[in-house]
Amino acid sequence: PGCSGGSCYPPTGNLVVGRSQSLHASSTCGLKGPEPYCIVSHLQDSEKCFFCDSRGQGGHRIKNVISLSGPDGQRTWWQAESGVENVSIQLDLEGEFYFTHLIMTFKTFRPAGLLIERSADGGQSWRVYRYFAHNCSGLFPGVPLTPGRKVSDLVCDQRYSNIEPSSQGEVIFKVLDPAIPVEDPYSPEIQELLRVTNLRVNFSKLHTLGDGPLGVWGHHHGPHYYYALYELVVRGSCLCHGHASECAPAPGAPPSVDGMVHGLCVCQHRTAGLHCERCQDLHHDQPWGPAEPGNPHTCQECECHQHARSCHFDMAVFVASGNVSGGVCDACQHHTAGRHCEICRPFYYRDPREDPRSPYTCKPCDCDPSGTLNGGLCDTHTDEVRGLLSGQCRCKAHVWGPRCDTCRPGYYGLSPALPEGCLSCRCDPRGTVPGDTPCDSISGDCYCKRFVTGQNCDQCLPEFWGLSSDFTGCRPCDCDFGGAYSNRCSSGEGLCPCRPHLQGRDCLEVQSGYFCAALDQAVAEAELGQRLKPSDPRLQRKTSSWTGPGFSRVEDRAGLMFQAPPVPRAMEYDIVLRYEAQVSLPVFLSFSERPPRLNLEYQILGHSPQTCLSLMIPLSPQLVLLPQVEELPGLRRGDPGASGHLRELSRGQCLEAARTLPLGPPSESCARLICSISALLYGGGLACECDPQGSLSSECARVGGQCPCRPHVIGQRCDRCEPRTYGFGPAGCSECRCSPEGSTSLACDPLSGQCPCQPGVTGRRCDQCLPGQWGFPRCQPCECNGHAEQCHPHTGVCQACGDATTGRHCERCQDGYYGDPVLGSGQQCRPCPCPGFLGSGNYHGTSCQADGGSERILCLCAPGYAGPRCDRCSAGYFGHPWPEGVVGGLPCRPCQCNNNIDPSDPMACDPHSGHCQRCLHHTYGPHCSHCQPGYYGNALWPRGCRRCSCDLQGTVPARCLPESGICFCDRLSGHCPCRPHVLGQLCDRCAPQFWNLGGPRGCEHCACHTQHSVQLTCHPVTGQCPCREGFGGRTCSQCQEGYWGDPEKECKACACDPQGSVSLRCHSRTGACSCLNGISGPQCKACARGSQGSFPHCRPCPTCFSQWDGQLDALQQWLATLAQGRDALSEVAPDRGSGRRLLALEAAMGQVQGVLVSTHPLVGPLQQLMQHRDILRQGQGAPGAWRGVGRILGFGRSWGIRDQALEVIS
Repeated sequence: PGCSGGSCYPPTGNLVVGRSQSLHASSTCGLKGPEPYCIVSHLQDSEKCFFCDSRGQGGHRIKNVISLSGPDGQRTWWQAESGVENVSIQLDLEGEFYFTHLIMTFKTFRPAGLLIERSADGGQSWRVYRYFAHNCSGLFPGVPLTPGRKVSDLVCDQRYSNIEPSSQGEVIFKVLDPAIPVEDPYSPEIQELLRVTNLRVNFSKLHTLGDGPLGVWGHHHGPHYYYALYELVVRGSCLCHGHASECAPAPGAPPSVDGMVHGLCVCQHRTAGLHCERCQDLHHDQPWGPAEPGNPHTCQECECHQHARSCHFDMAVFVASGNVSGGVCDACQHHTAGRHCEICRPFYYRDPREDPRSPYTCKPCDCDPSGTLNGGLCDTHTDEVRGLLSGQCRCKAHVWGPRCDTCRPGYYGLSPALPEGCLSCRCDPRGTVPGDTPCDSISGDCYCKRFVTGQNCDQCLPEFWGLSSDFTGCRPCDCDFGGAYSNRCSSGEGLCPCRPHLQGRDCLEVQSGYFCAALDQAVAEAELGQRLKPSDPRLQRKTSSWTGPGFSRVEDRAGLMFQAPPVPRAMEYDIVLRYEAQVSLPVFLSFSERPPRLNLEYQILGHSPQTCLSLMIPLSPQLVLLPQVEELPGLRRGDPGASGHLRELSRGQCLEAARTLPLGPPSESCARLICSISALLYGGGLACECDPQGSLSSECARVGGQCPCRPHVIGQRCDRCEPRTYGFGPAGCSECRCSPEGSTSLACDPLSGQCPCQPGVTGRRCDQCLPGQWGFPRCQPCECNGHAEQCHPHTGVCQACGDATTGRHCERCQDGYYGDPVLGSGQQCRPCPCPGFLGSGNYHGTSCQADGGSERILCLCAPGYAGPRCDRCSAGYFGHPWPEGVVGGLPCRPCQCNNNIDPSDPMACDPHSGHCQRCLHHTYGPHCSHCQPGYYGNALWPRGCRRCSCDLQGTVPARCLPESGICFCDRLSGHCPCRPHVLGQLCDRCAPQFWNLGGPRGCEHCACHTQHSVQLTCHPVTGQCPCREGFGGRTCSQCQEGYWGDPEKECKACACDPQGSVSLRCHSRTGACSCLNGISGPQCKACARGSQGSFPHCRPCPTCFSQWDGQLDALQQWLATLAQGRDALSEVAPDRGSGRRLLALEAAMGQVQGVLVSTHPLVGPLQQLMQHRDILRQGQGAPGAWRGVGRILGFGRSWGIRDQALEVIS
C-alpha cells in the first residue's frame, strides 16, 4: 500500500492545463488585425468565409487548445495565419516531466507533414520523437516507415496525415508504442525517452485540393488553407522516479488550477529534490536509484555520529566496501573528520571517556611541537592493528615522553628546527659510562669512564691507552720502569717508548740477539784471581755446579787477590763473596763472622750415644758486585710503583738468589724485574755475541745472556771447551775419554785429544795393545796357526788369513779347497776338482771333501749343476759344462721357459738345446712364450694365459668348436670374432637398436616405430620397444592392450564398463568389448536382448522369451536360403499368374504380421513388402516391385508360411 512496498507514481494528466503562459505558437491569425479565412468543409452553409481577429478575447490564440469552449459556451480553437506552412507549437515546462502521449484534434485538414520534437535540457538541444507525413518518402526522405523494431527508433508514420477527414481529425503519438515490447521500462534508454522539459510540434506541410497555384491567390494558398487546432492534450505526469505518489506546485510555476499536473514531487523513500532525483541530506549511504516494483531503493542514512548536517555518496567508497556503504559525511563538526566523522581532526584525539556522538568527543592534543612529528600531531583514535593509541603523541625519532618533550637517552638539544627532534650524543660508547643517559640531555656533555676524558669521552687520560668497552674505559700504560723511558704510551696501541734493543708494548721484551744482564753480571772468578800462595787448580768433579771454567783448591792459610770487574754505572754496590762446599750433608751450621775456616757440626745417628765430629772444609770463593737497586729510578722511595717492585723483589728472593750458589734460572717475576734493572743500569739490552762455532744459535738466554752451547762447550759466549774435552770447532768439543787403566791422566791434549799412555799401551785414549797382541788391558799374543799376523784387539779373531784358510784361528780351508791347515798337521789346503779348479772357469761346485776311506773327492755343486764332480746340468738347466776334449765348455743356464714348466721335471726342457718340451699353464712354443689356441693373454706373466670366454650365440660359428664349447679369440686382447651387429669383448651383447643375440644372422634390428616409440632402442632379449601411451606390440606399431583403433592414426582407450565386461580389453580394431552374459552394447553398458532390469543388474527373461526367440532365429535361417533365389527373381517379369501369387504373398504377410510385435526387427521389412504389394496391384513397375519382394525376403522369415512363400517364389 502506498509507496512503502516499492515504486509509486503520481497520476497522469494534461500537462498544458494551467500552463497557457508556457504554450507558444509561431503563427496565430489576427494578431495584427482581422484576417480573412474560409472553411472549405462548410458545404452546407452559405457563409463560408470569415475574419480572424485575435487582438481581443474572442480570438484564436493558442491558449484556446486548452479549454474546449469560451465564456459564451462556443467552441474555441487556435488558428494559424492562412497560407503559412511552417508553423510550430511549443510547450515550455518549468521542470522535467514524464511525457507519455499526445493527442491533437484539428478543426481543418490534418497537416500533410509534421514532426514532434523534445528537449530535456530546457530547450538547449532538441531531438525528434516522430515524423508524420502523407507521403513519408517524399517529405522526409531516408526516414524509415513505422513500425520500428525498438521504441527509440526514429520512424515516419503515415496513419495520421490523410486529407480525410476535413475536420475533427486526430493525430495521436505515444512515446512507448504498445505494439513494441519493452524488456525493462526502468532502463536509462526508456527513461530518457519519457523525460522532457520542452515539447515542440512542427507543422511543415498543408493539405490542399490542388487549387493553390491556379487560384486567385497566385503562388500562395490563400485563406482556404491554414492550420487550426481544437484541442491539444499532452499527457504526462510529474517526474518522481517512482518515489512519490503526488506532486505539489513547484517554485516559479504558474498558479494552480483544477486538473493541473504539478512539477514538485512530494518525495517518499527519504528522497528529495524537485523530481526526487537525489537522497535527503544525511541519507546518501547507498547510491540513489529510481524505485522499482518490490524495491523502493530507499535512501539510507549516513552514519555521521551527529557531527555533520549532510553527506554525499562516493561510488569509489561504495565499491571498496563491497557495495555495502558509500556515504561520506560533509563538513564534520566538533573537530571530527573521516568518512563517518568517526575520527578526530589533526591535532585532536578521541576521548574514550566521551560518547562518540558527544560534541566534546575530540580533545586537543597535548604534545610539545618541538619534539612531535608534524608540529604537535597526536593519534586521533585507538587502532590496535595499526598501533594507534588515542591521544598519544607521535614523537620525533630521538624524542620521547608523553608530550614528546624530552630527548631520548643518547640525544640532547630538543629543538623544533631539528627533523629528528634532538641531536645524537656523540659519545664514544667505549669511553662512556654505561646507562640510559650517556650524555647530558641539554648540553650533550658525555659521562666518561674513570680513565677517559674529552667532551665525547673519546680520549684516554695521560699514561692510559686502548679506549674500549672495559669498565674503566682505558687501560694503564704499565710501561716498564726500566725498559721504557717514561710511562706515557701511544693512546691507540699502548706502545711505550722503549730503550735500545727492548721491544714489546710495555718494553719488557728483549730484541732477538740481545739479553738482560743478571744482577751478578759483574763477577770475578777465584780460579782466575792471583794466588798469593801456591794452590792446586785441579778439577775433579764431572758435574759442574760452579761459575766460570771450574774451581780452585786453595790451601789453608793461602790467599787470592781479585781484579774488580767493570761496573756499568757509578753507584753503590754490595761486594759479595760466593762459595760452595765440596760435601753436601744434612748438617747444622753455625758461622762466625768471616772465619778463615769453618767448623761443621753434624750428628751421626747409630747405636752409640750422640757424637760430635769437627771437619775442616775448603771453600771456592767468587767475588760479585751486586748493585743497590734502591738507588735506581722506579725503585727509589716515593717513585710510583717503587714499593710494589721492591715487595716483588723481596717476595721472589731475587736478590738472595744472586748472592748464593748454585745459580738457577730466575723465576718469571724475578726475570722481569732483573730485565728492568738491567735496562736502567746498561741503558737497554746487551748484545749476545754468541760464538758462531761453539753456539747452536745466535740467540742467548733472555736473562744473563748465556748462549746455547754445543756439546762440551762452556762460557757465556760458548767460546771454549769444558775441562776433559778437546777440539773446539763447529761440532762442539769431544770428550777425552782417556782410559783410566792405560793413561796416566784423564785430561788430554786440548787440540789433538791424545791422552798420556802408560808403558806397553798405545792409542789416542791409551786403550789398545801393541800390534800382534789382544785383550787390553791384559794383552796376550794372537794364535793364527801361522797363517796371519794380526788378530782382533778385543776378541783375538785372526784377521786376513792366508794360504786359502779361514776361521777364528785360520784353522780350516776356504770353500773350494780341502785339507787340514792346523799348525803341526803337515797339510795344506788344495783346490777342489769340480770338475775344474776354482778360478779355472770350469769350477761348478761350492765346496768339496775327501772320502776318508777311498780318498775320493766329493763335490757340493752350485745351483744348476749335478753329478759327483758337477760335470752335468741339473733338471731345468741346459748347456755343456764339461764336454770331452773341450776346454771350458758351456755353463749350465736355466731353461728359458718363462716359468711355465716344472723345474724338477728332467724332461721339461732339452738339457742340451734348452728347448721347452712340457709347457704348463696353457702355453706352448720353444720357450712356452705363447698362449695355446683358445687362450689369450701374456704367457710371460705368471699364469698369464686365460681361456677365451666367447659367447657362442654372438661369435662367428667358424671360429668355435661346438662340441667343446671353445672359441678362438685374439691371443693378446682376448677379443672374440663377433657376428653382425654384435658387440663386446666376449660377443655377448647386441649393438644399440638391435636384439635377439644368437639369431641366424646375428642380432636383428629393433625396427621400433619412429613415432610410436619413446626411443629406437628395444629390449636386447625380447626385442620389445618402449611404446608411447596407447601403443603396443613389439615394435609399437599396434594399439596397446586396453586401446583400439588404427595405430597409424590414433589409438583410443577401451571404454569397457568393468561391471559388464569380461575384461577391460576390447577389440583392437572396432573397440567392441567382450560382455558378460546378459550384458550387451559396444561398451557393455546395457542389458542384452533376452535380459531385463537396469544395468548392471540384468536378469534373464522368462523361458517364454527364449522359446519365441528360438522360433525367430529358425525363421531367419530359413529366409537366408530364400536369398539365393533373390537375384534370379529380380530378373524375371511377372506372368499372368502373378495375381494369384500376390494373394498368396498377402496371406503369408498377414500371418507374419499377426505373429510379430511392433518392436521386432522384421516389422520394417514386412511393411516394405506391403508397399511393393500395392505397387503390384496397381500394375506399375512390376519388375522392380518383384525384385524388391525378393530383396525383402532375404531379411525375414515366418513360421507357417514356408510353403506359401516357396510357391510365390516359384
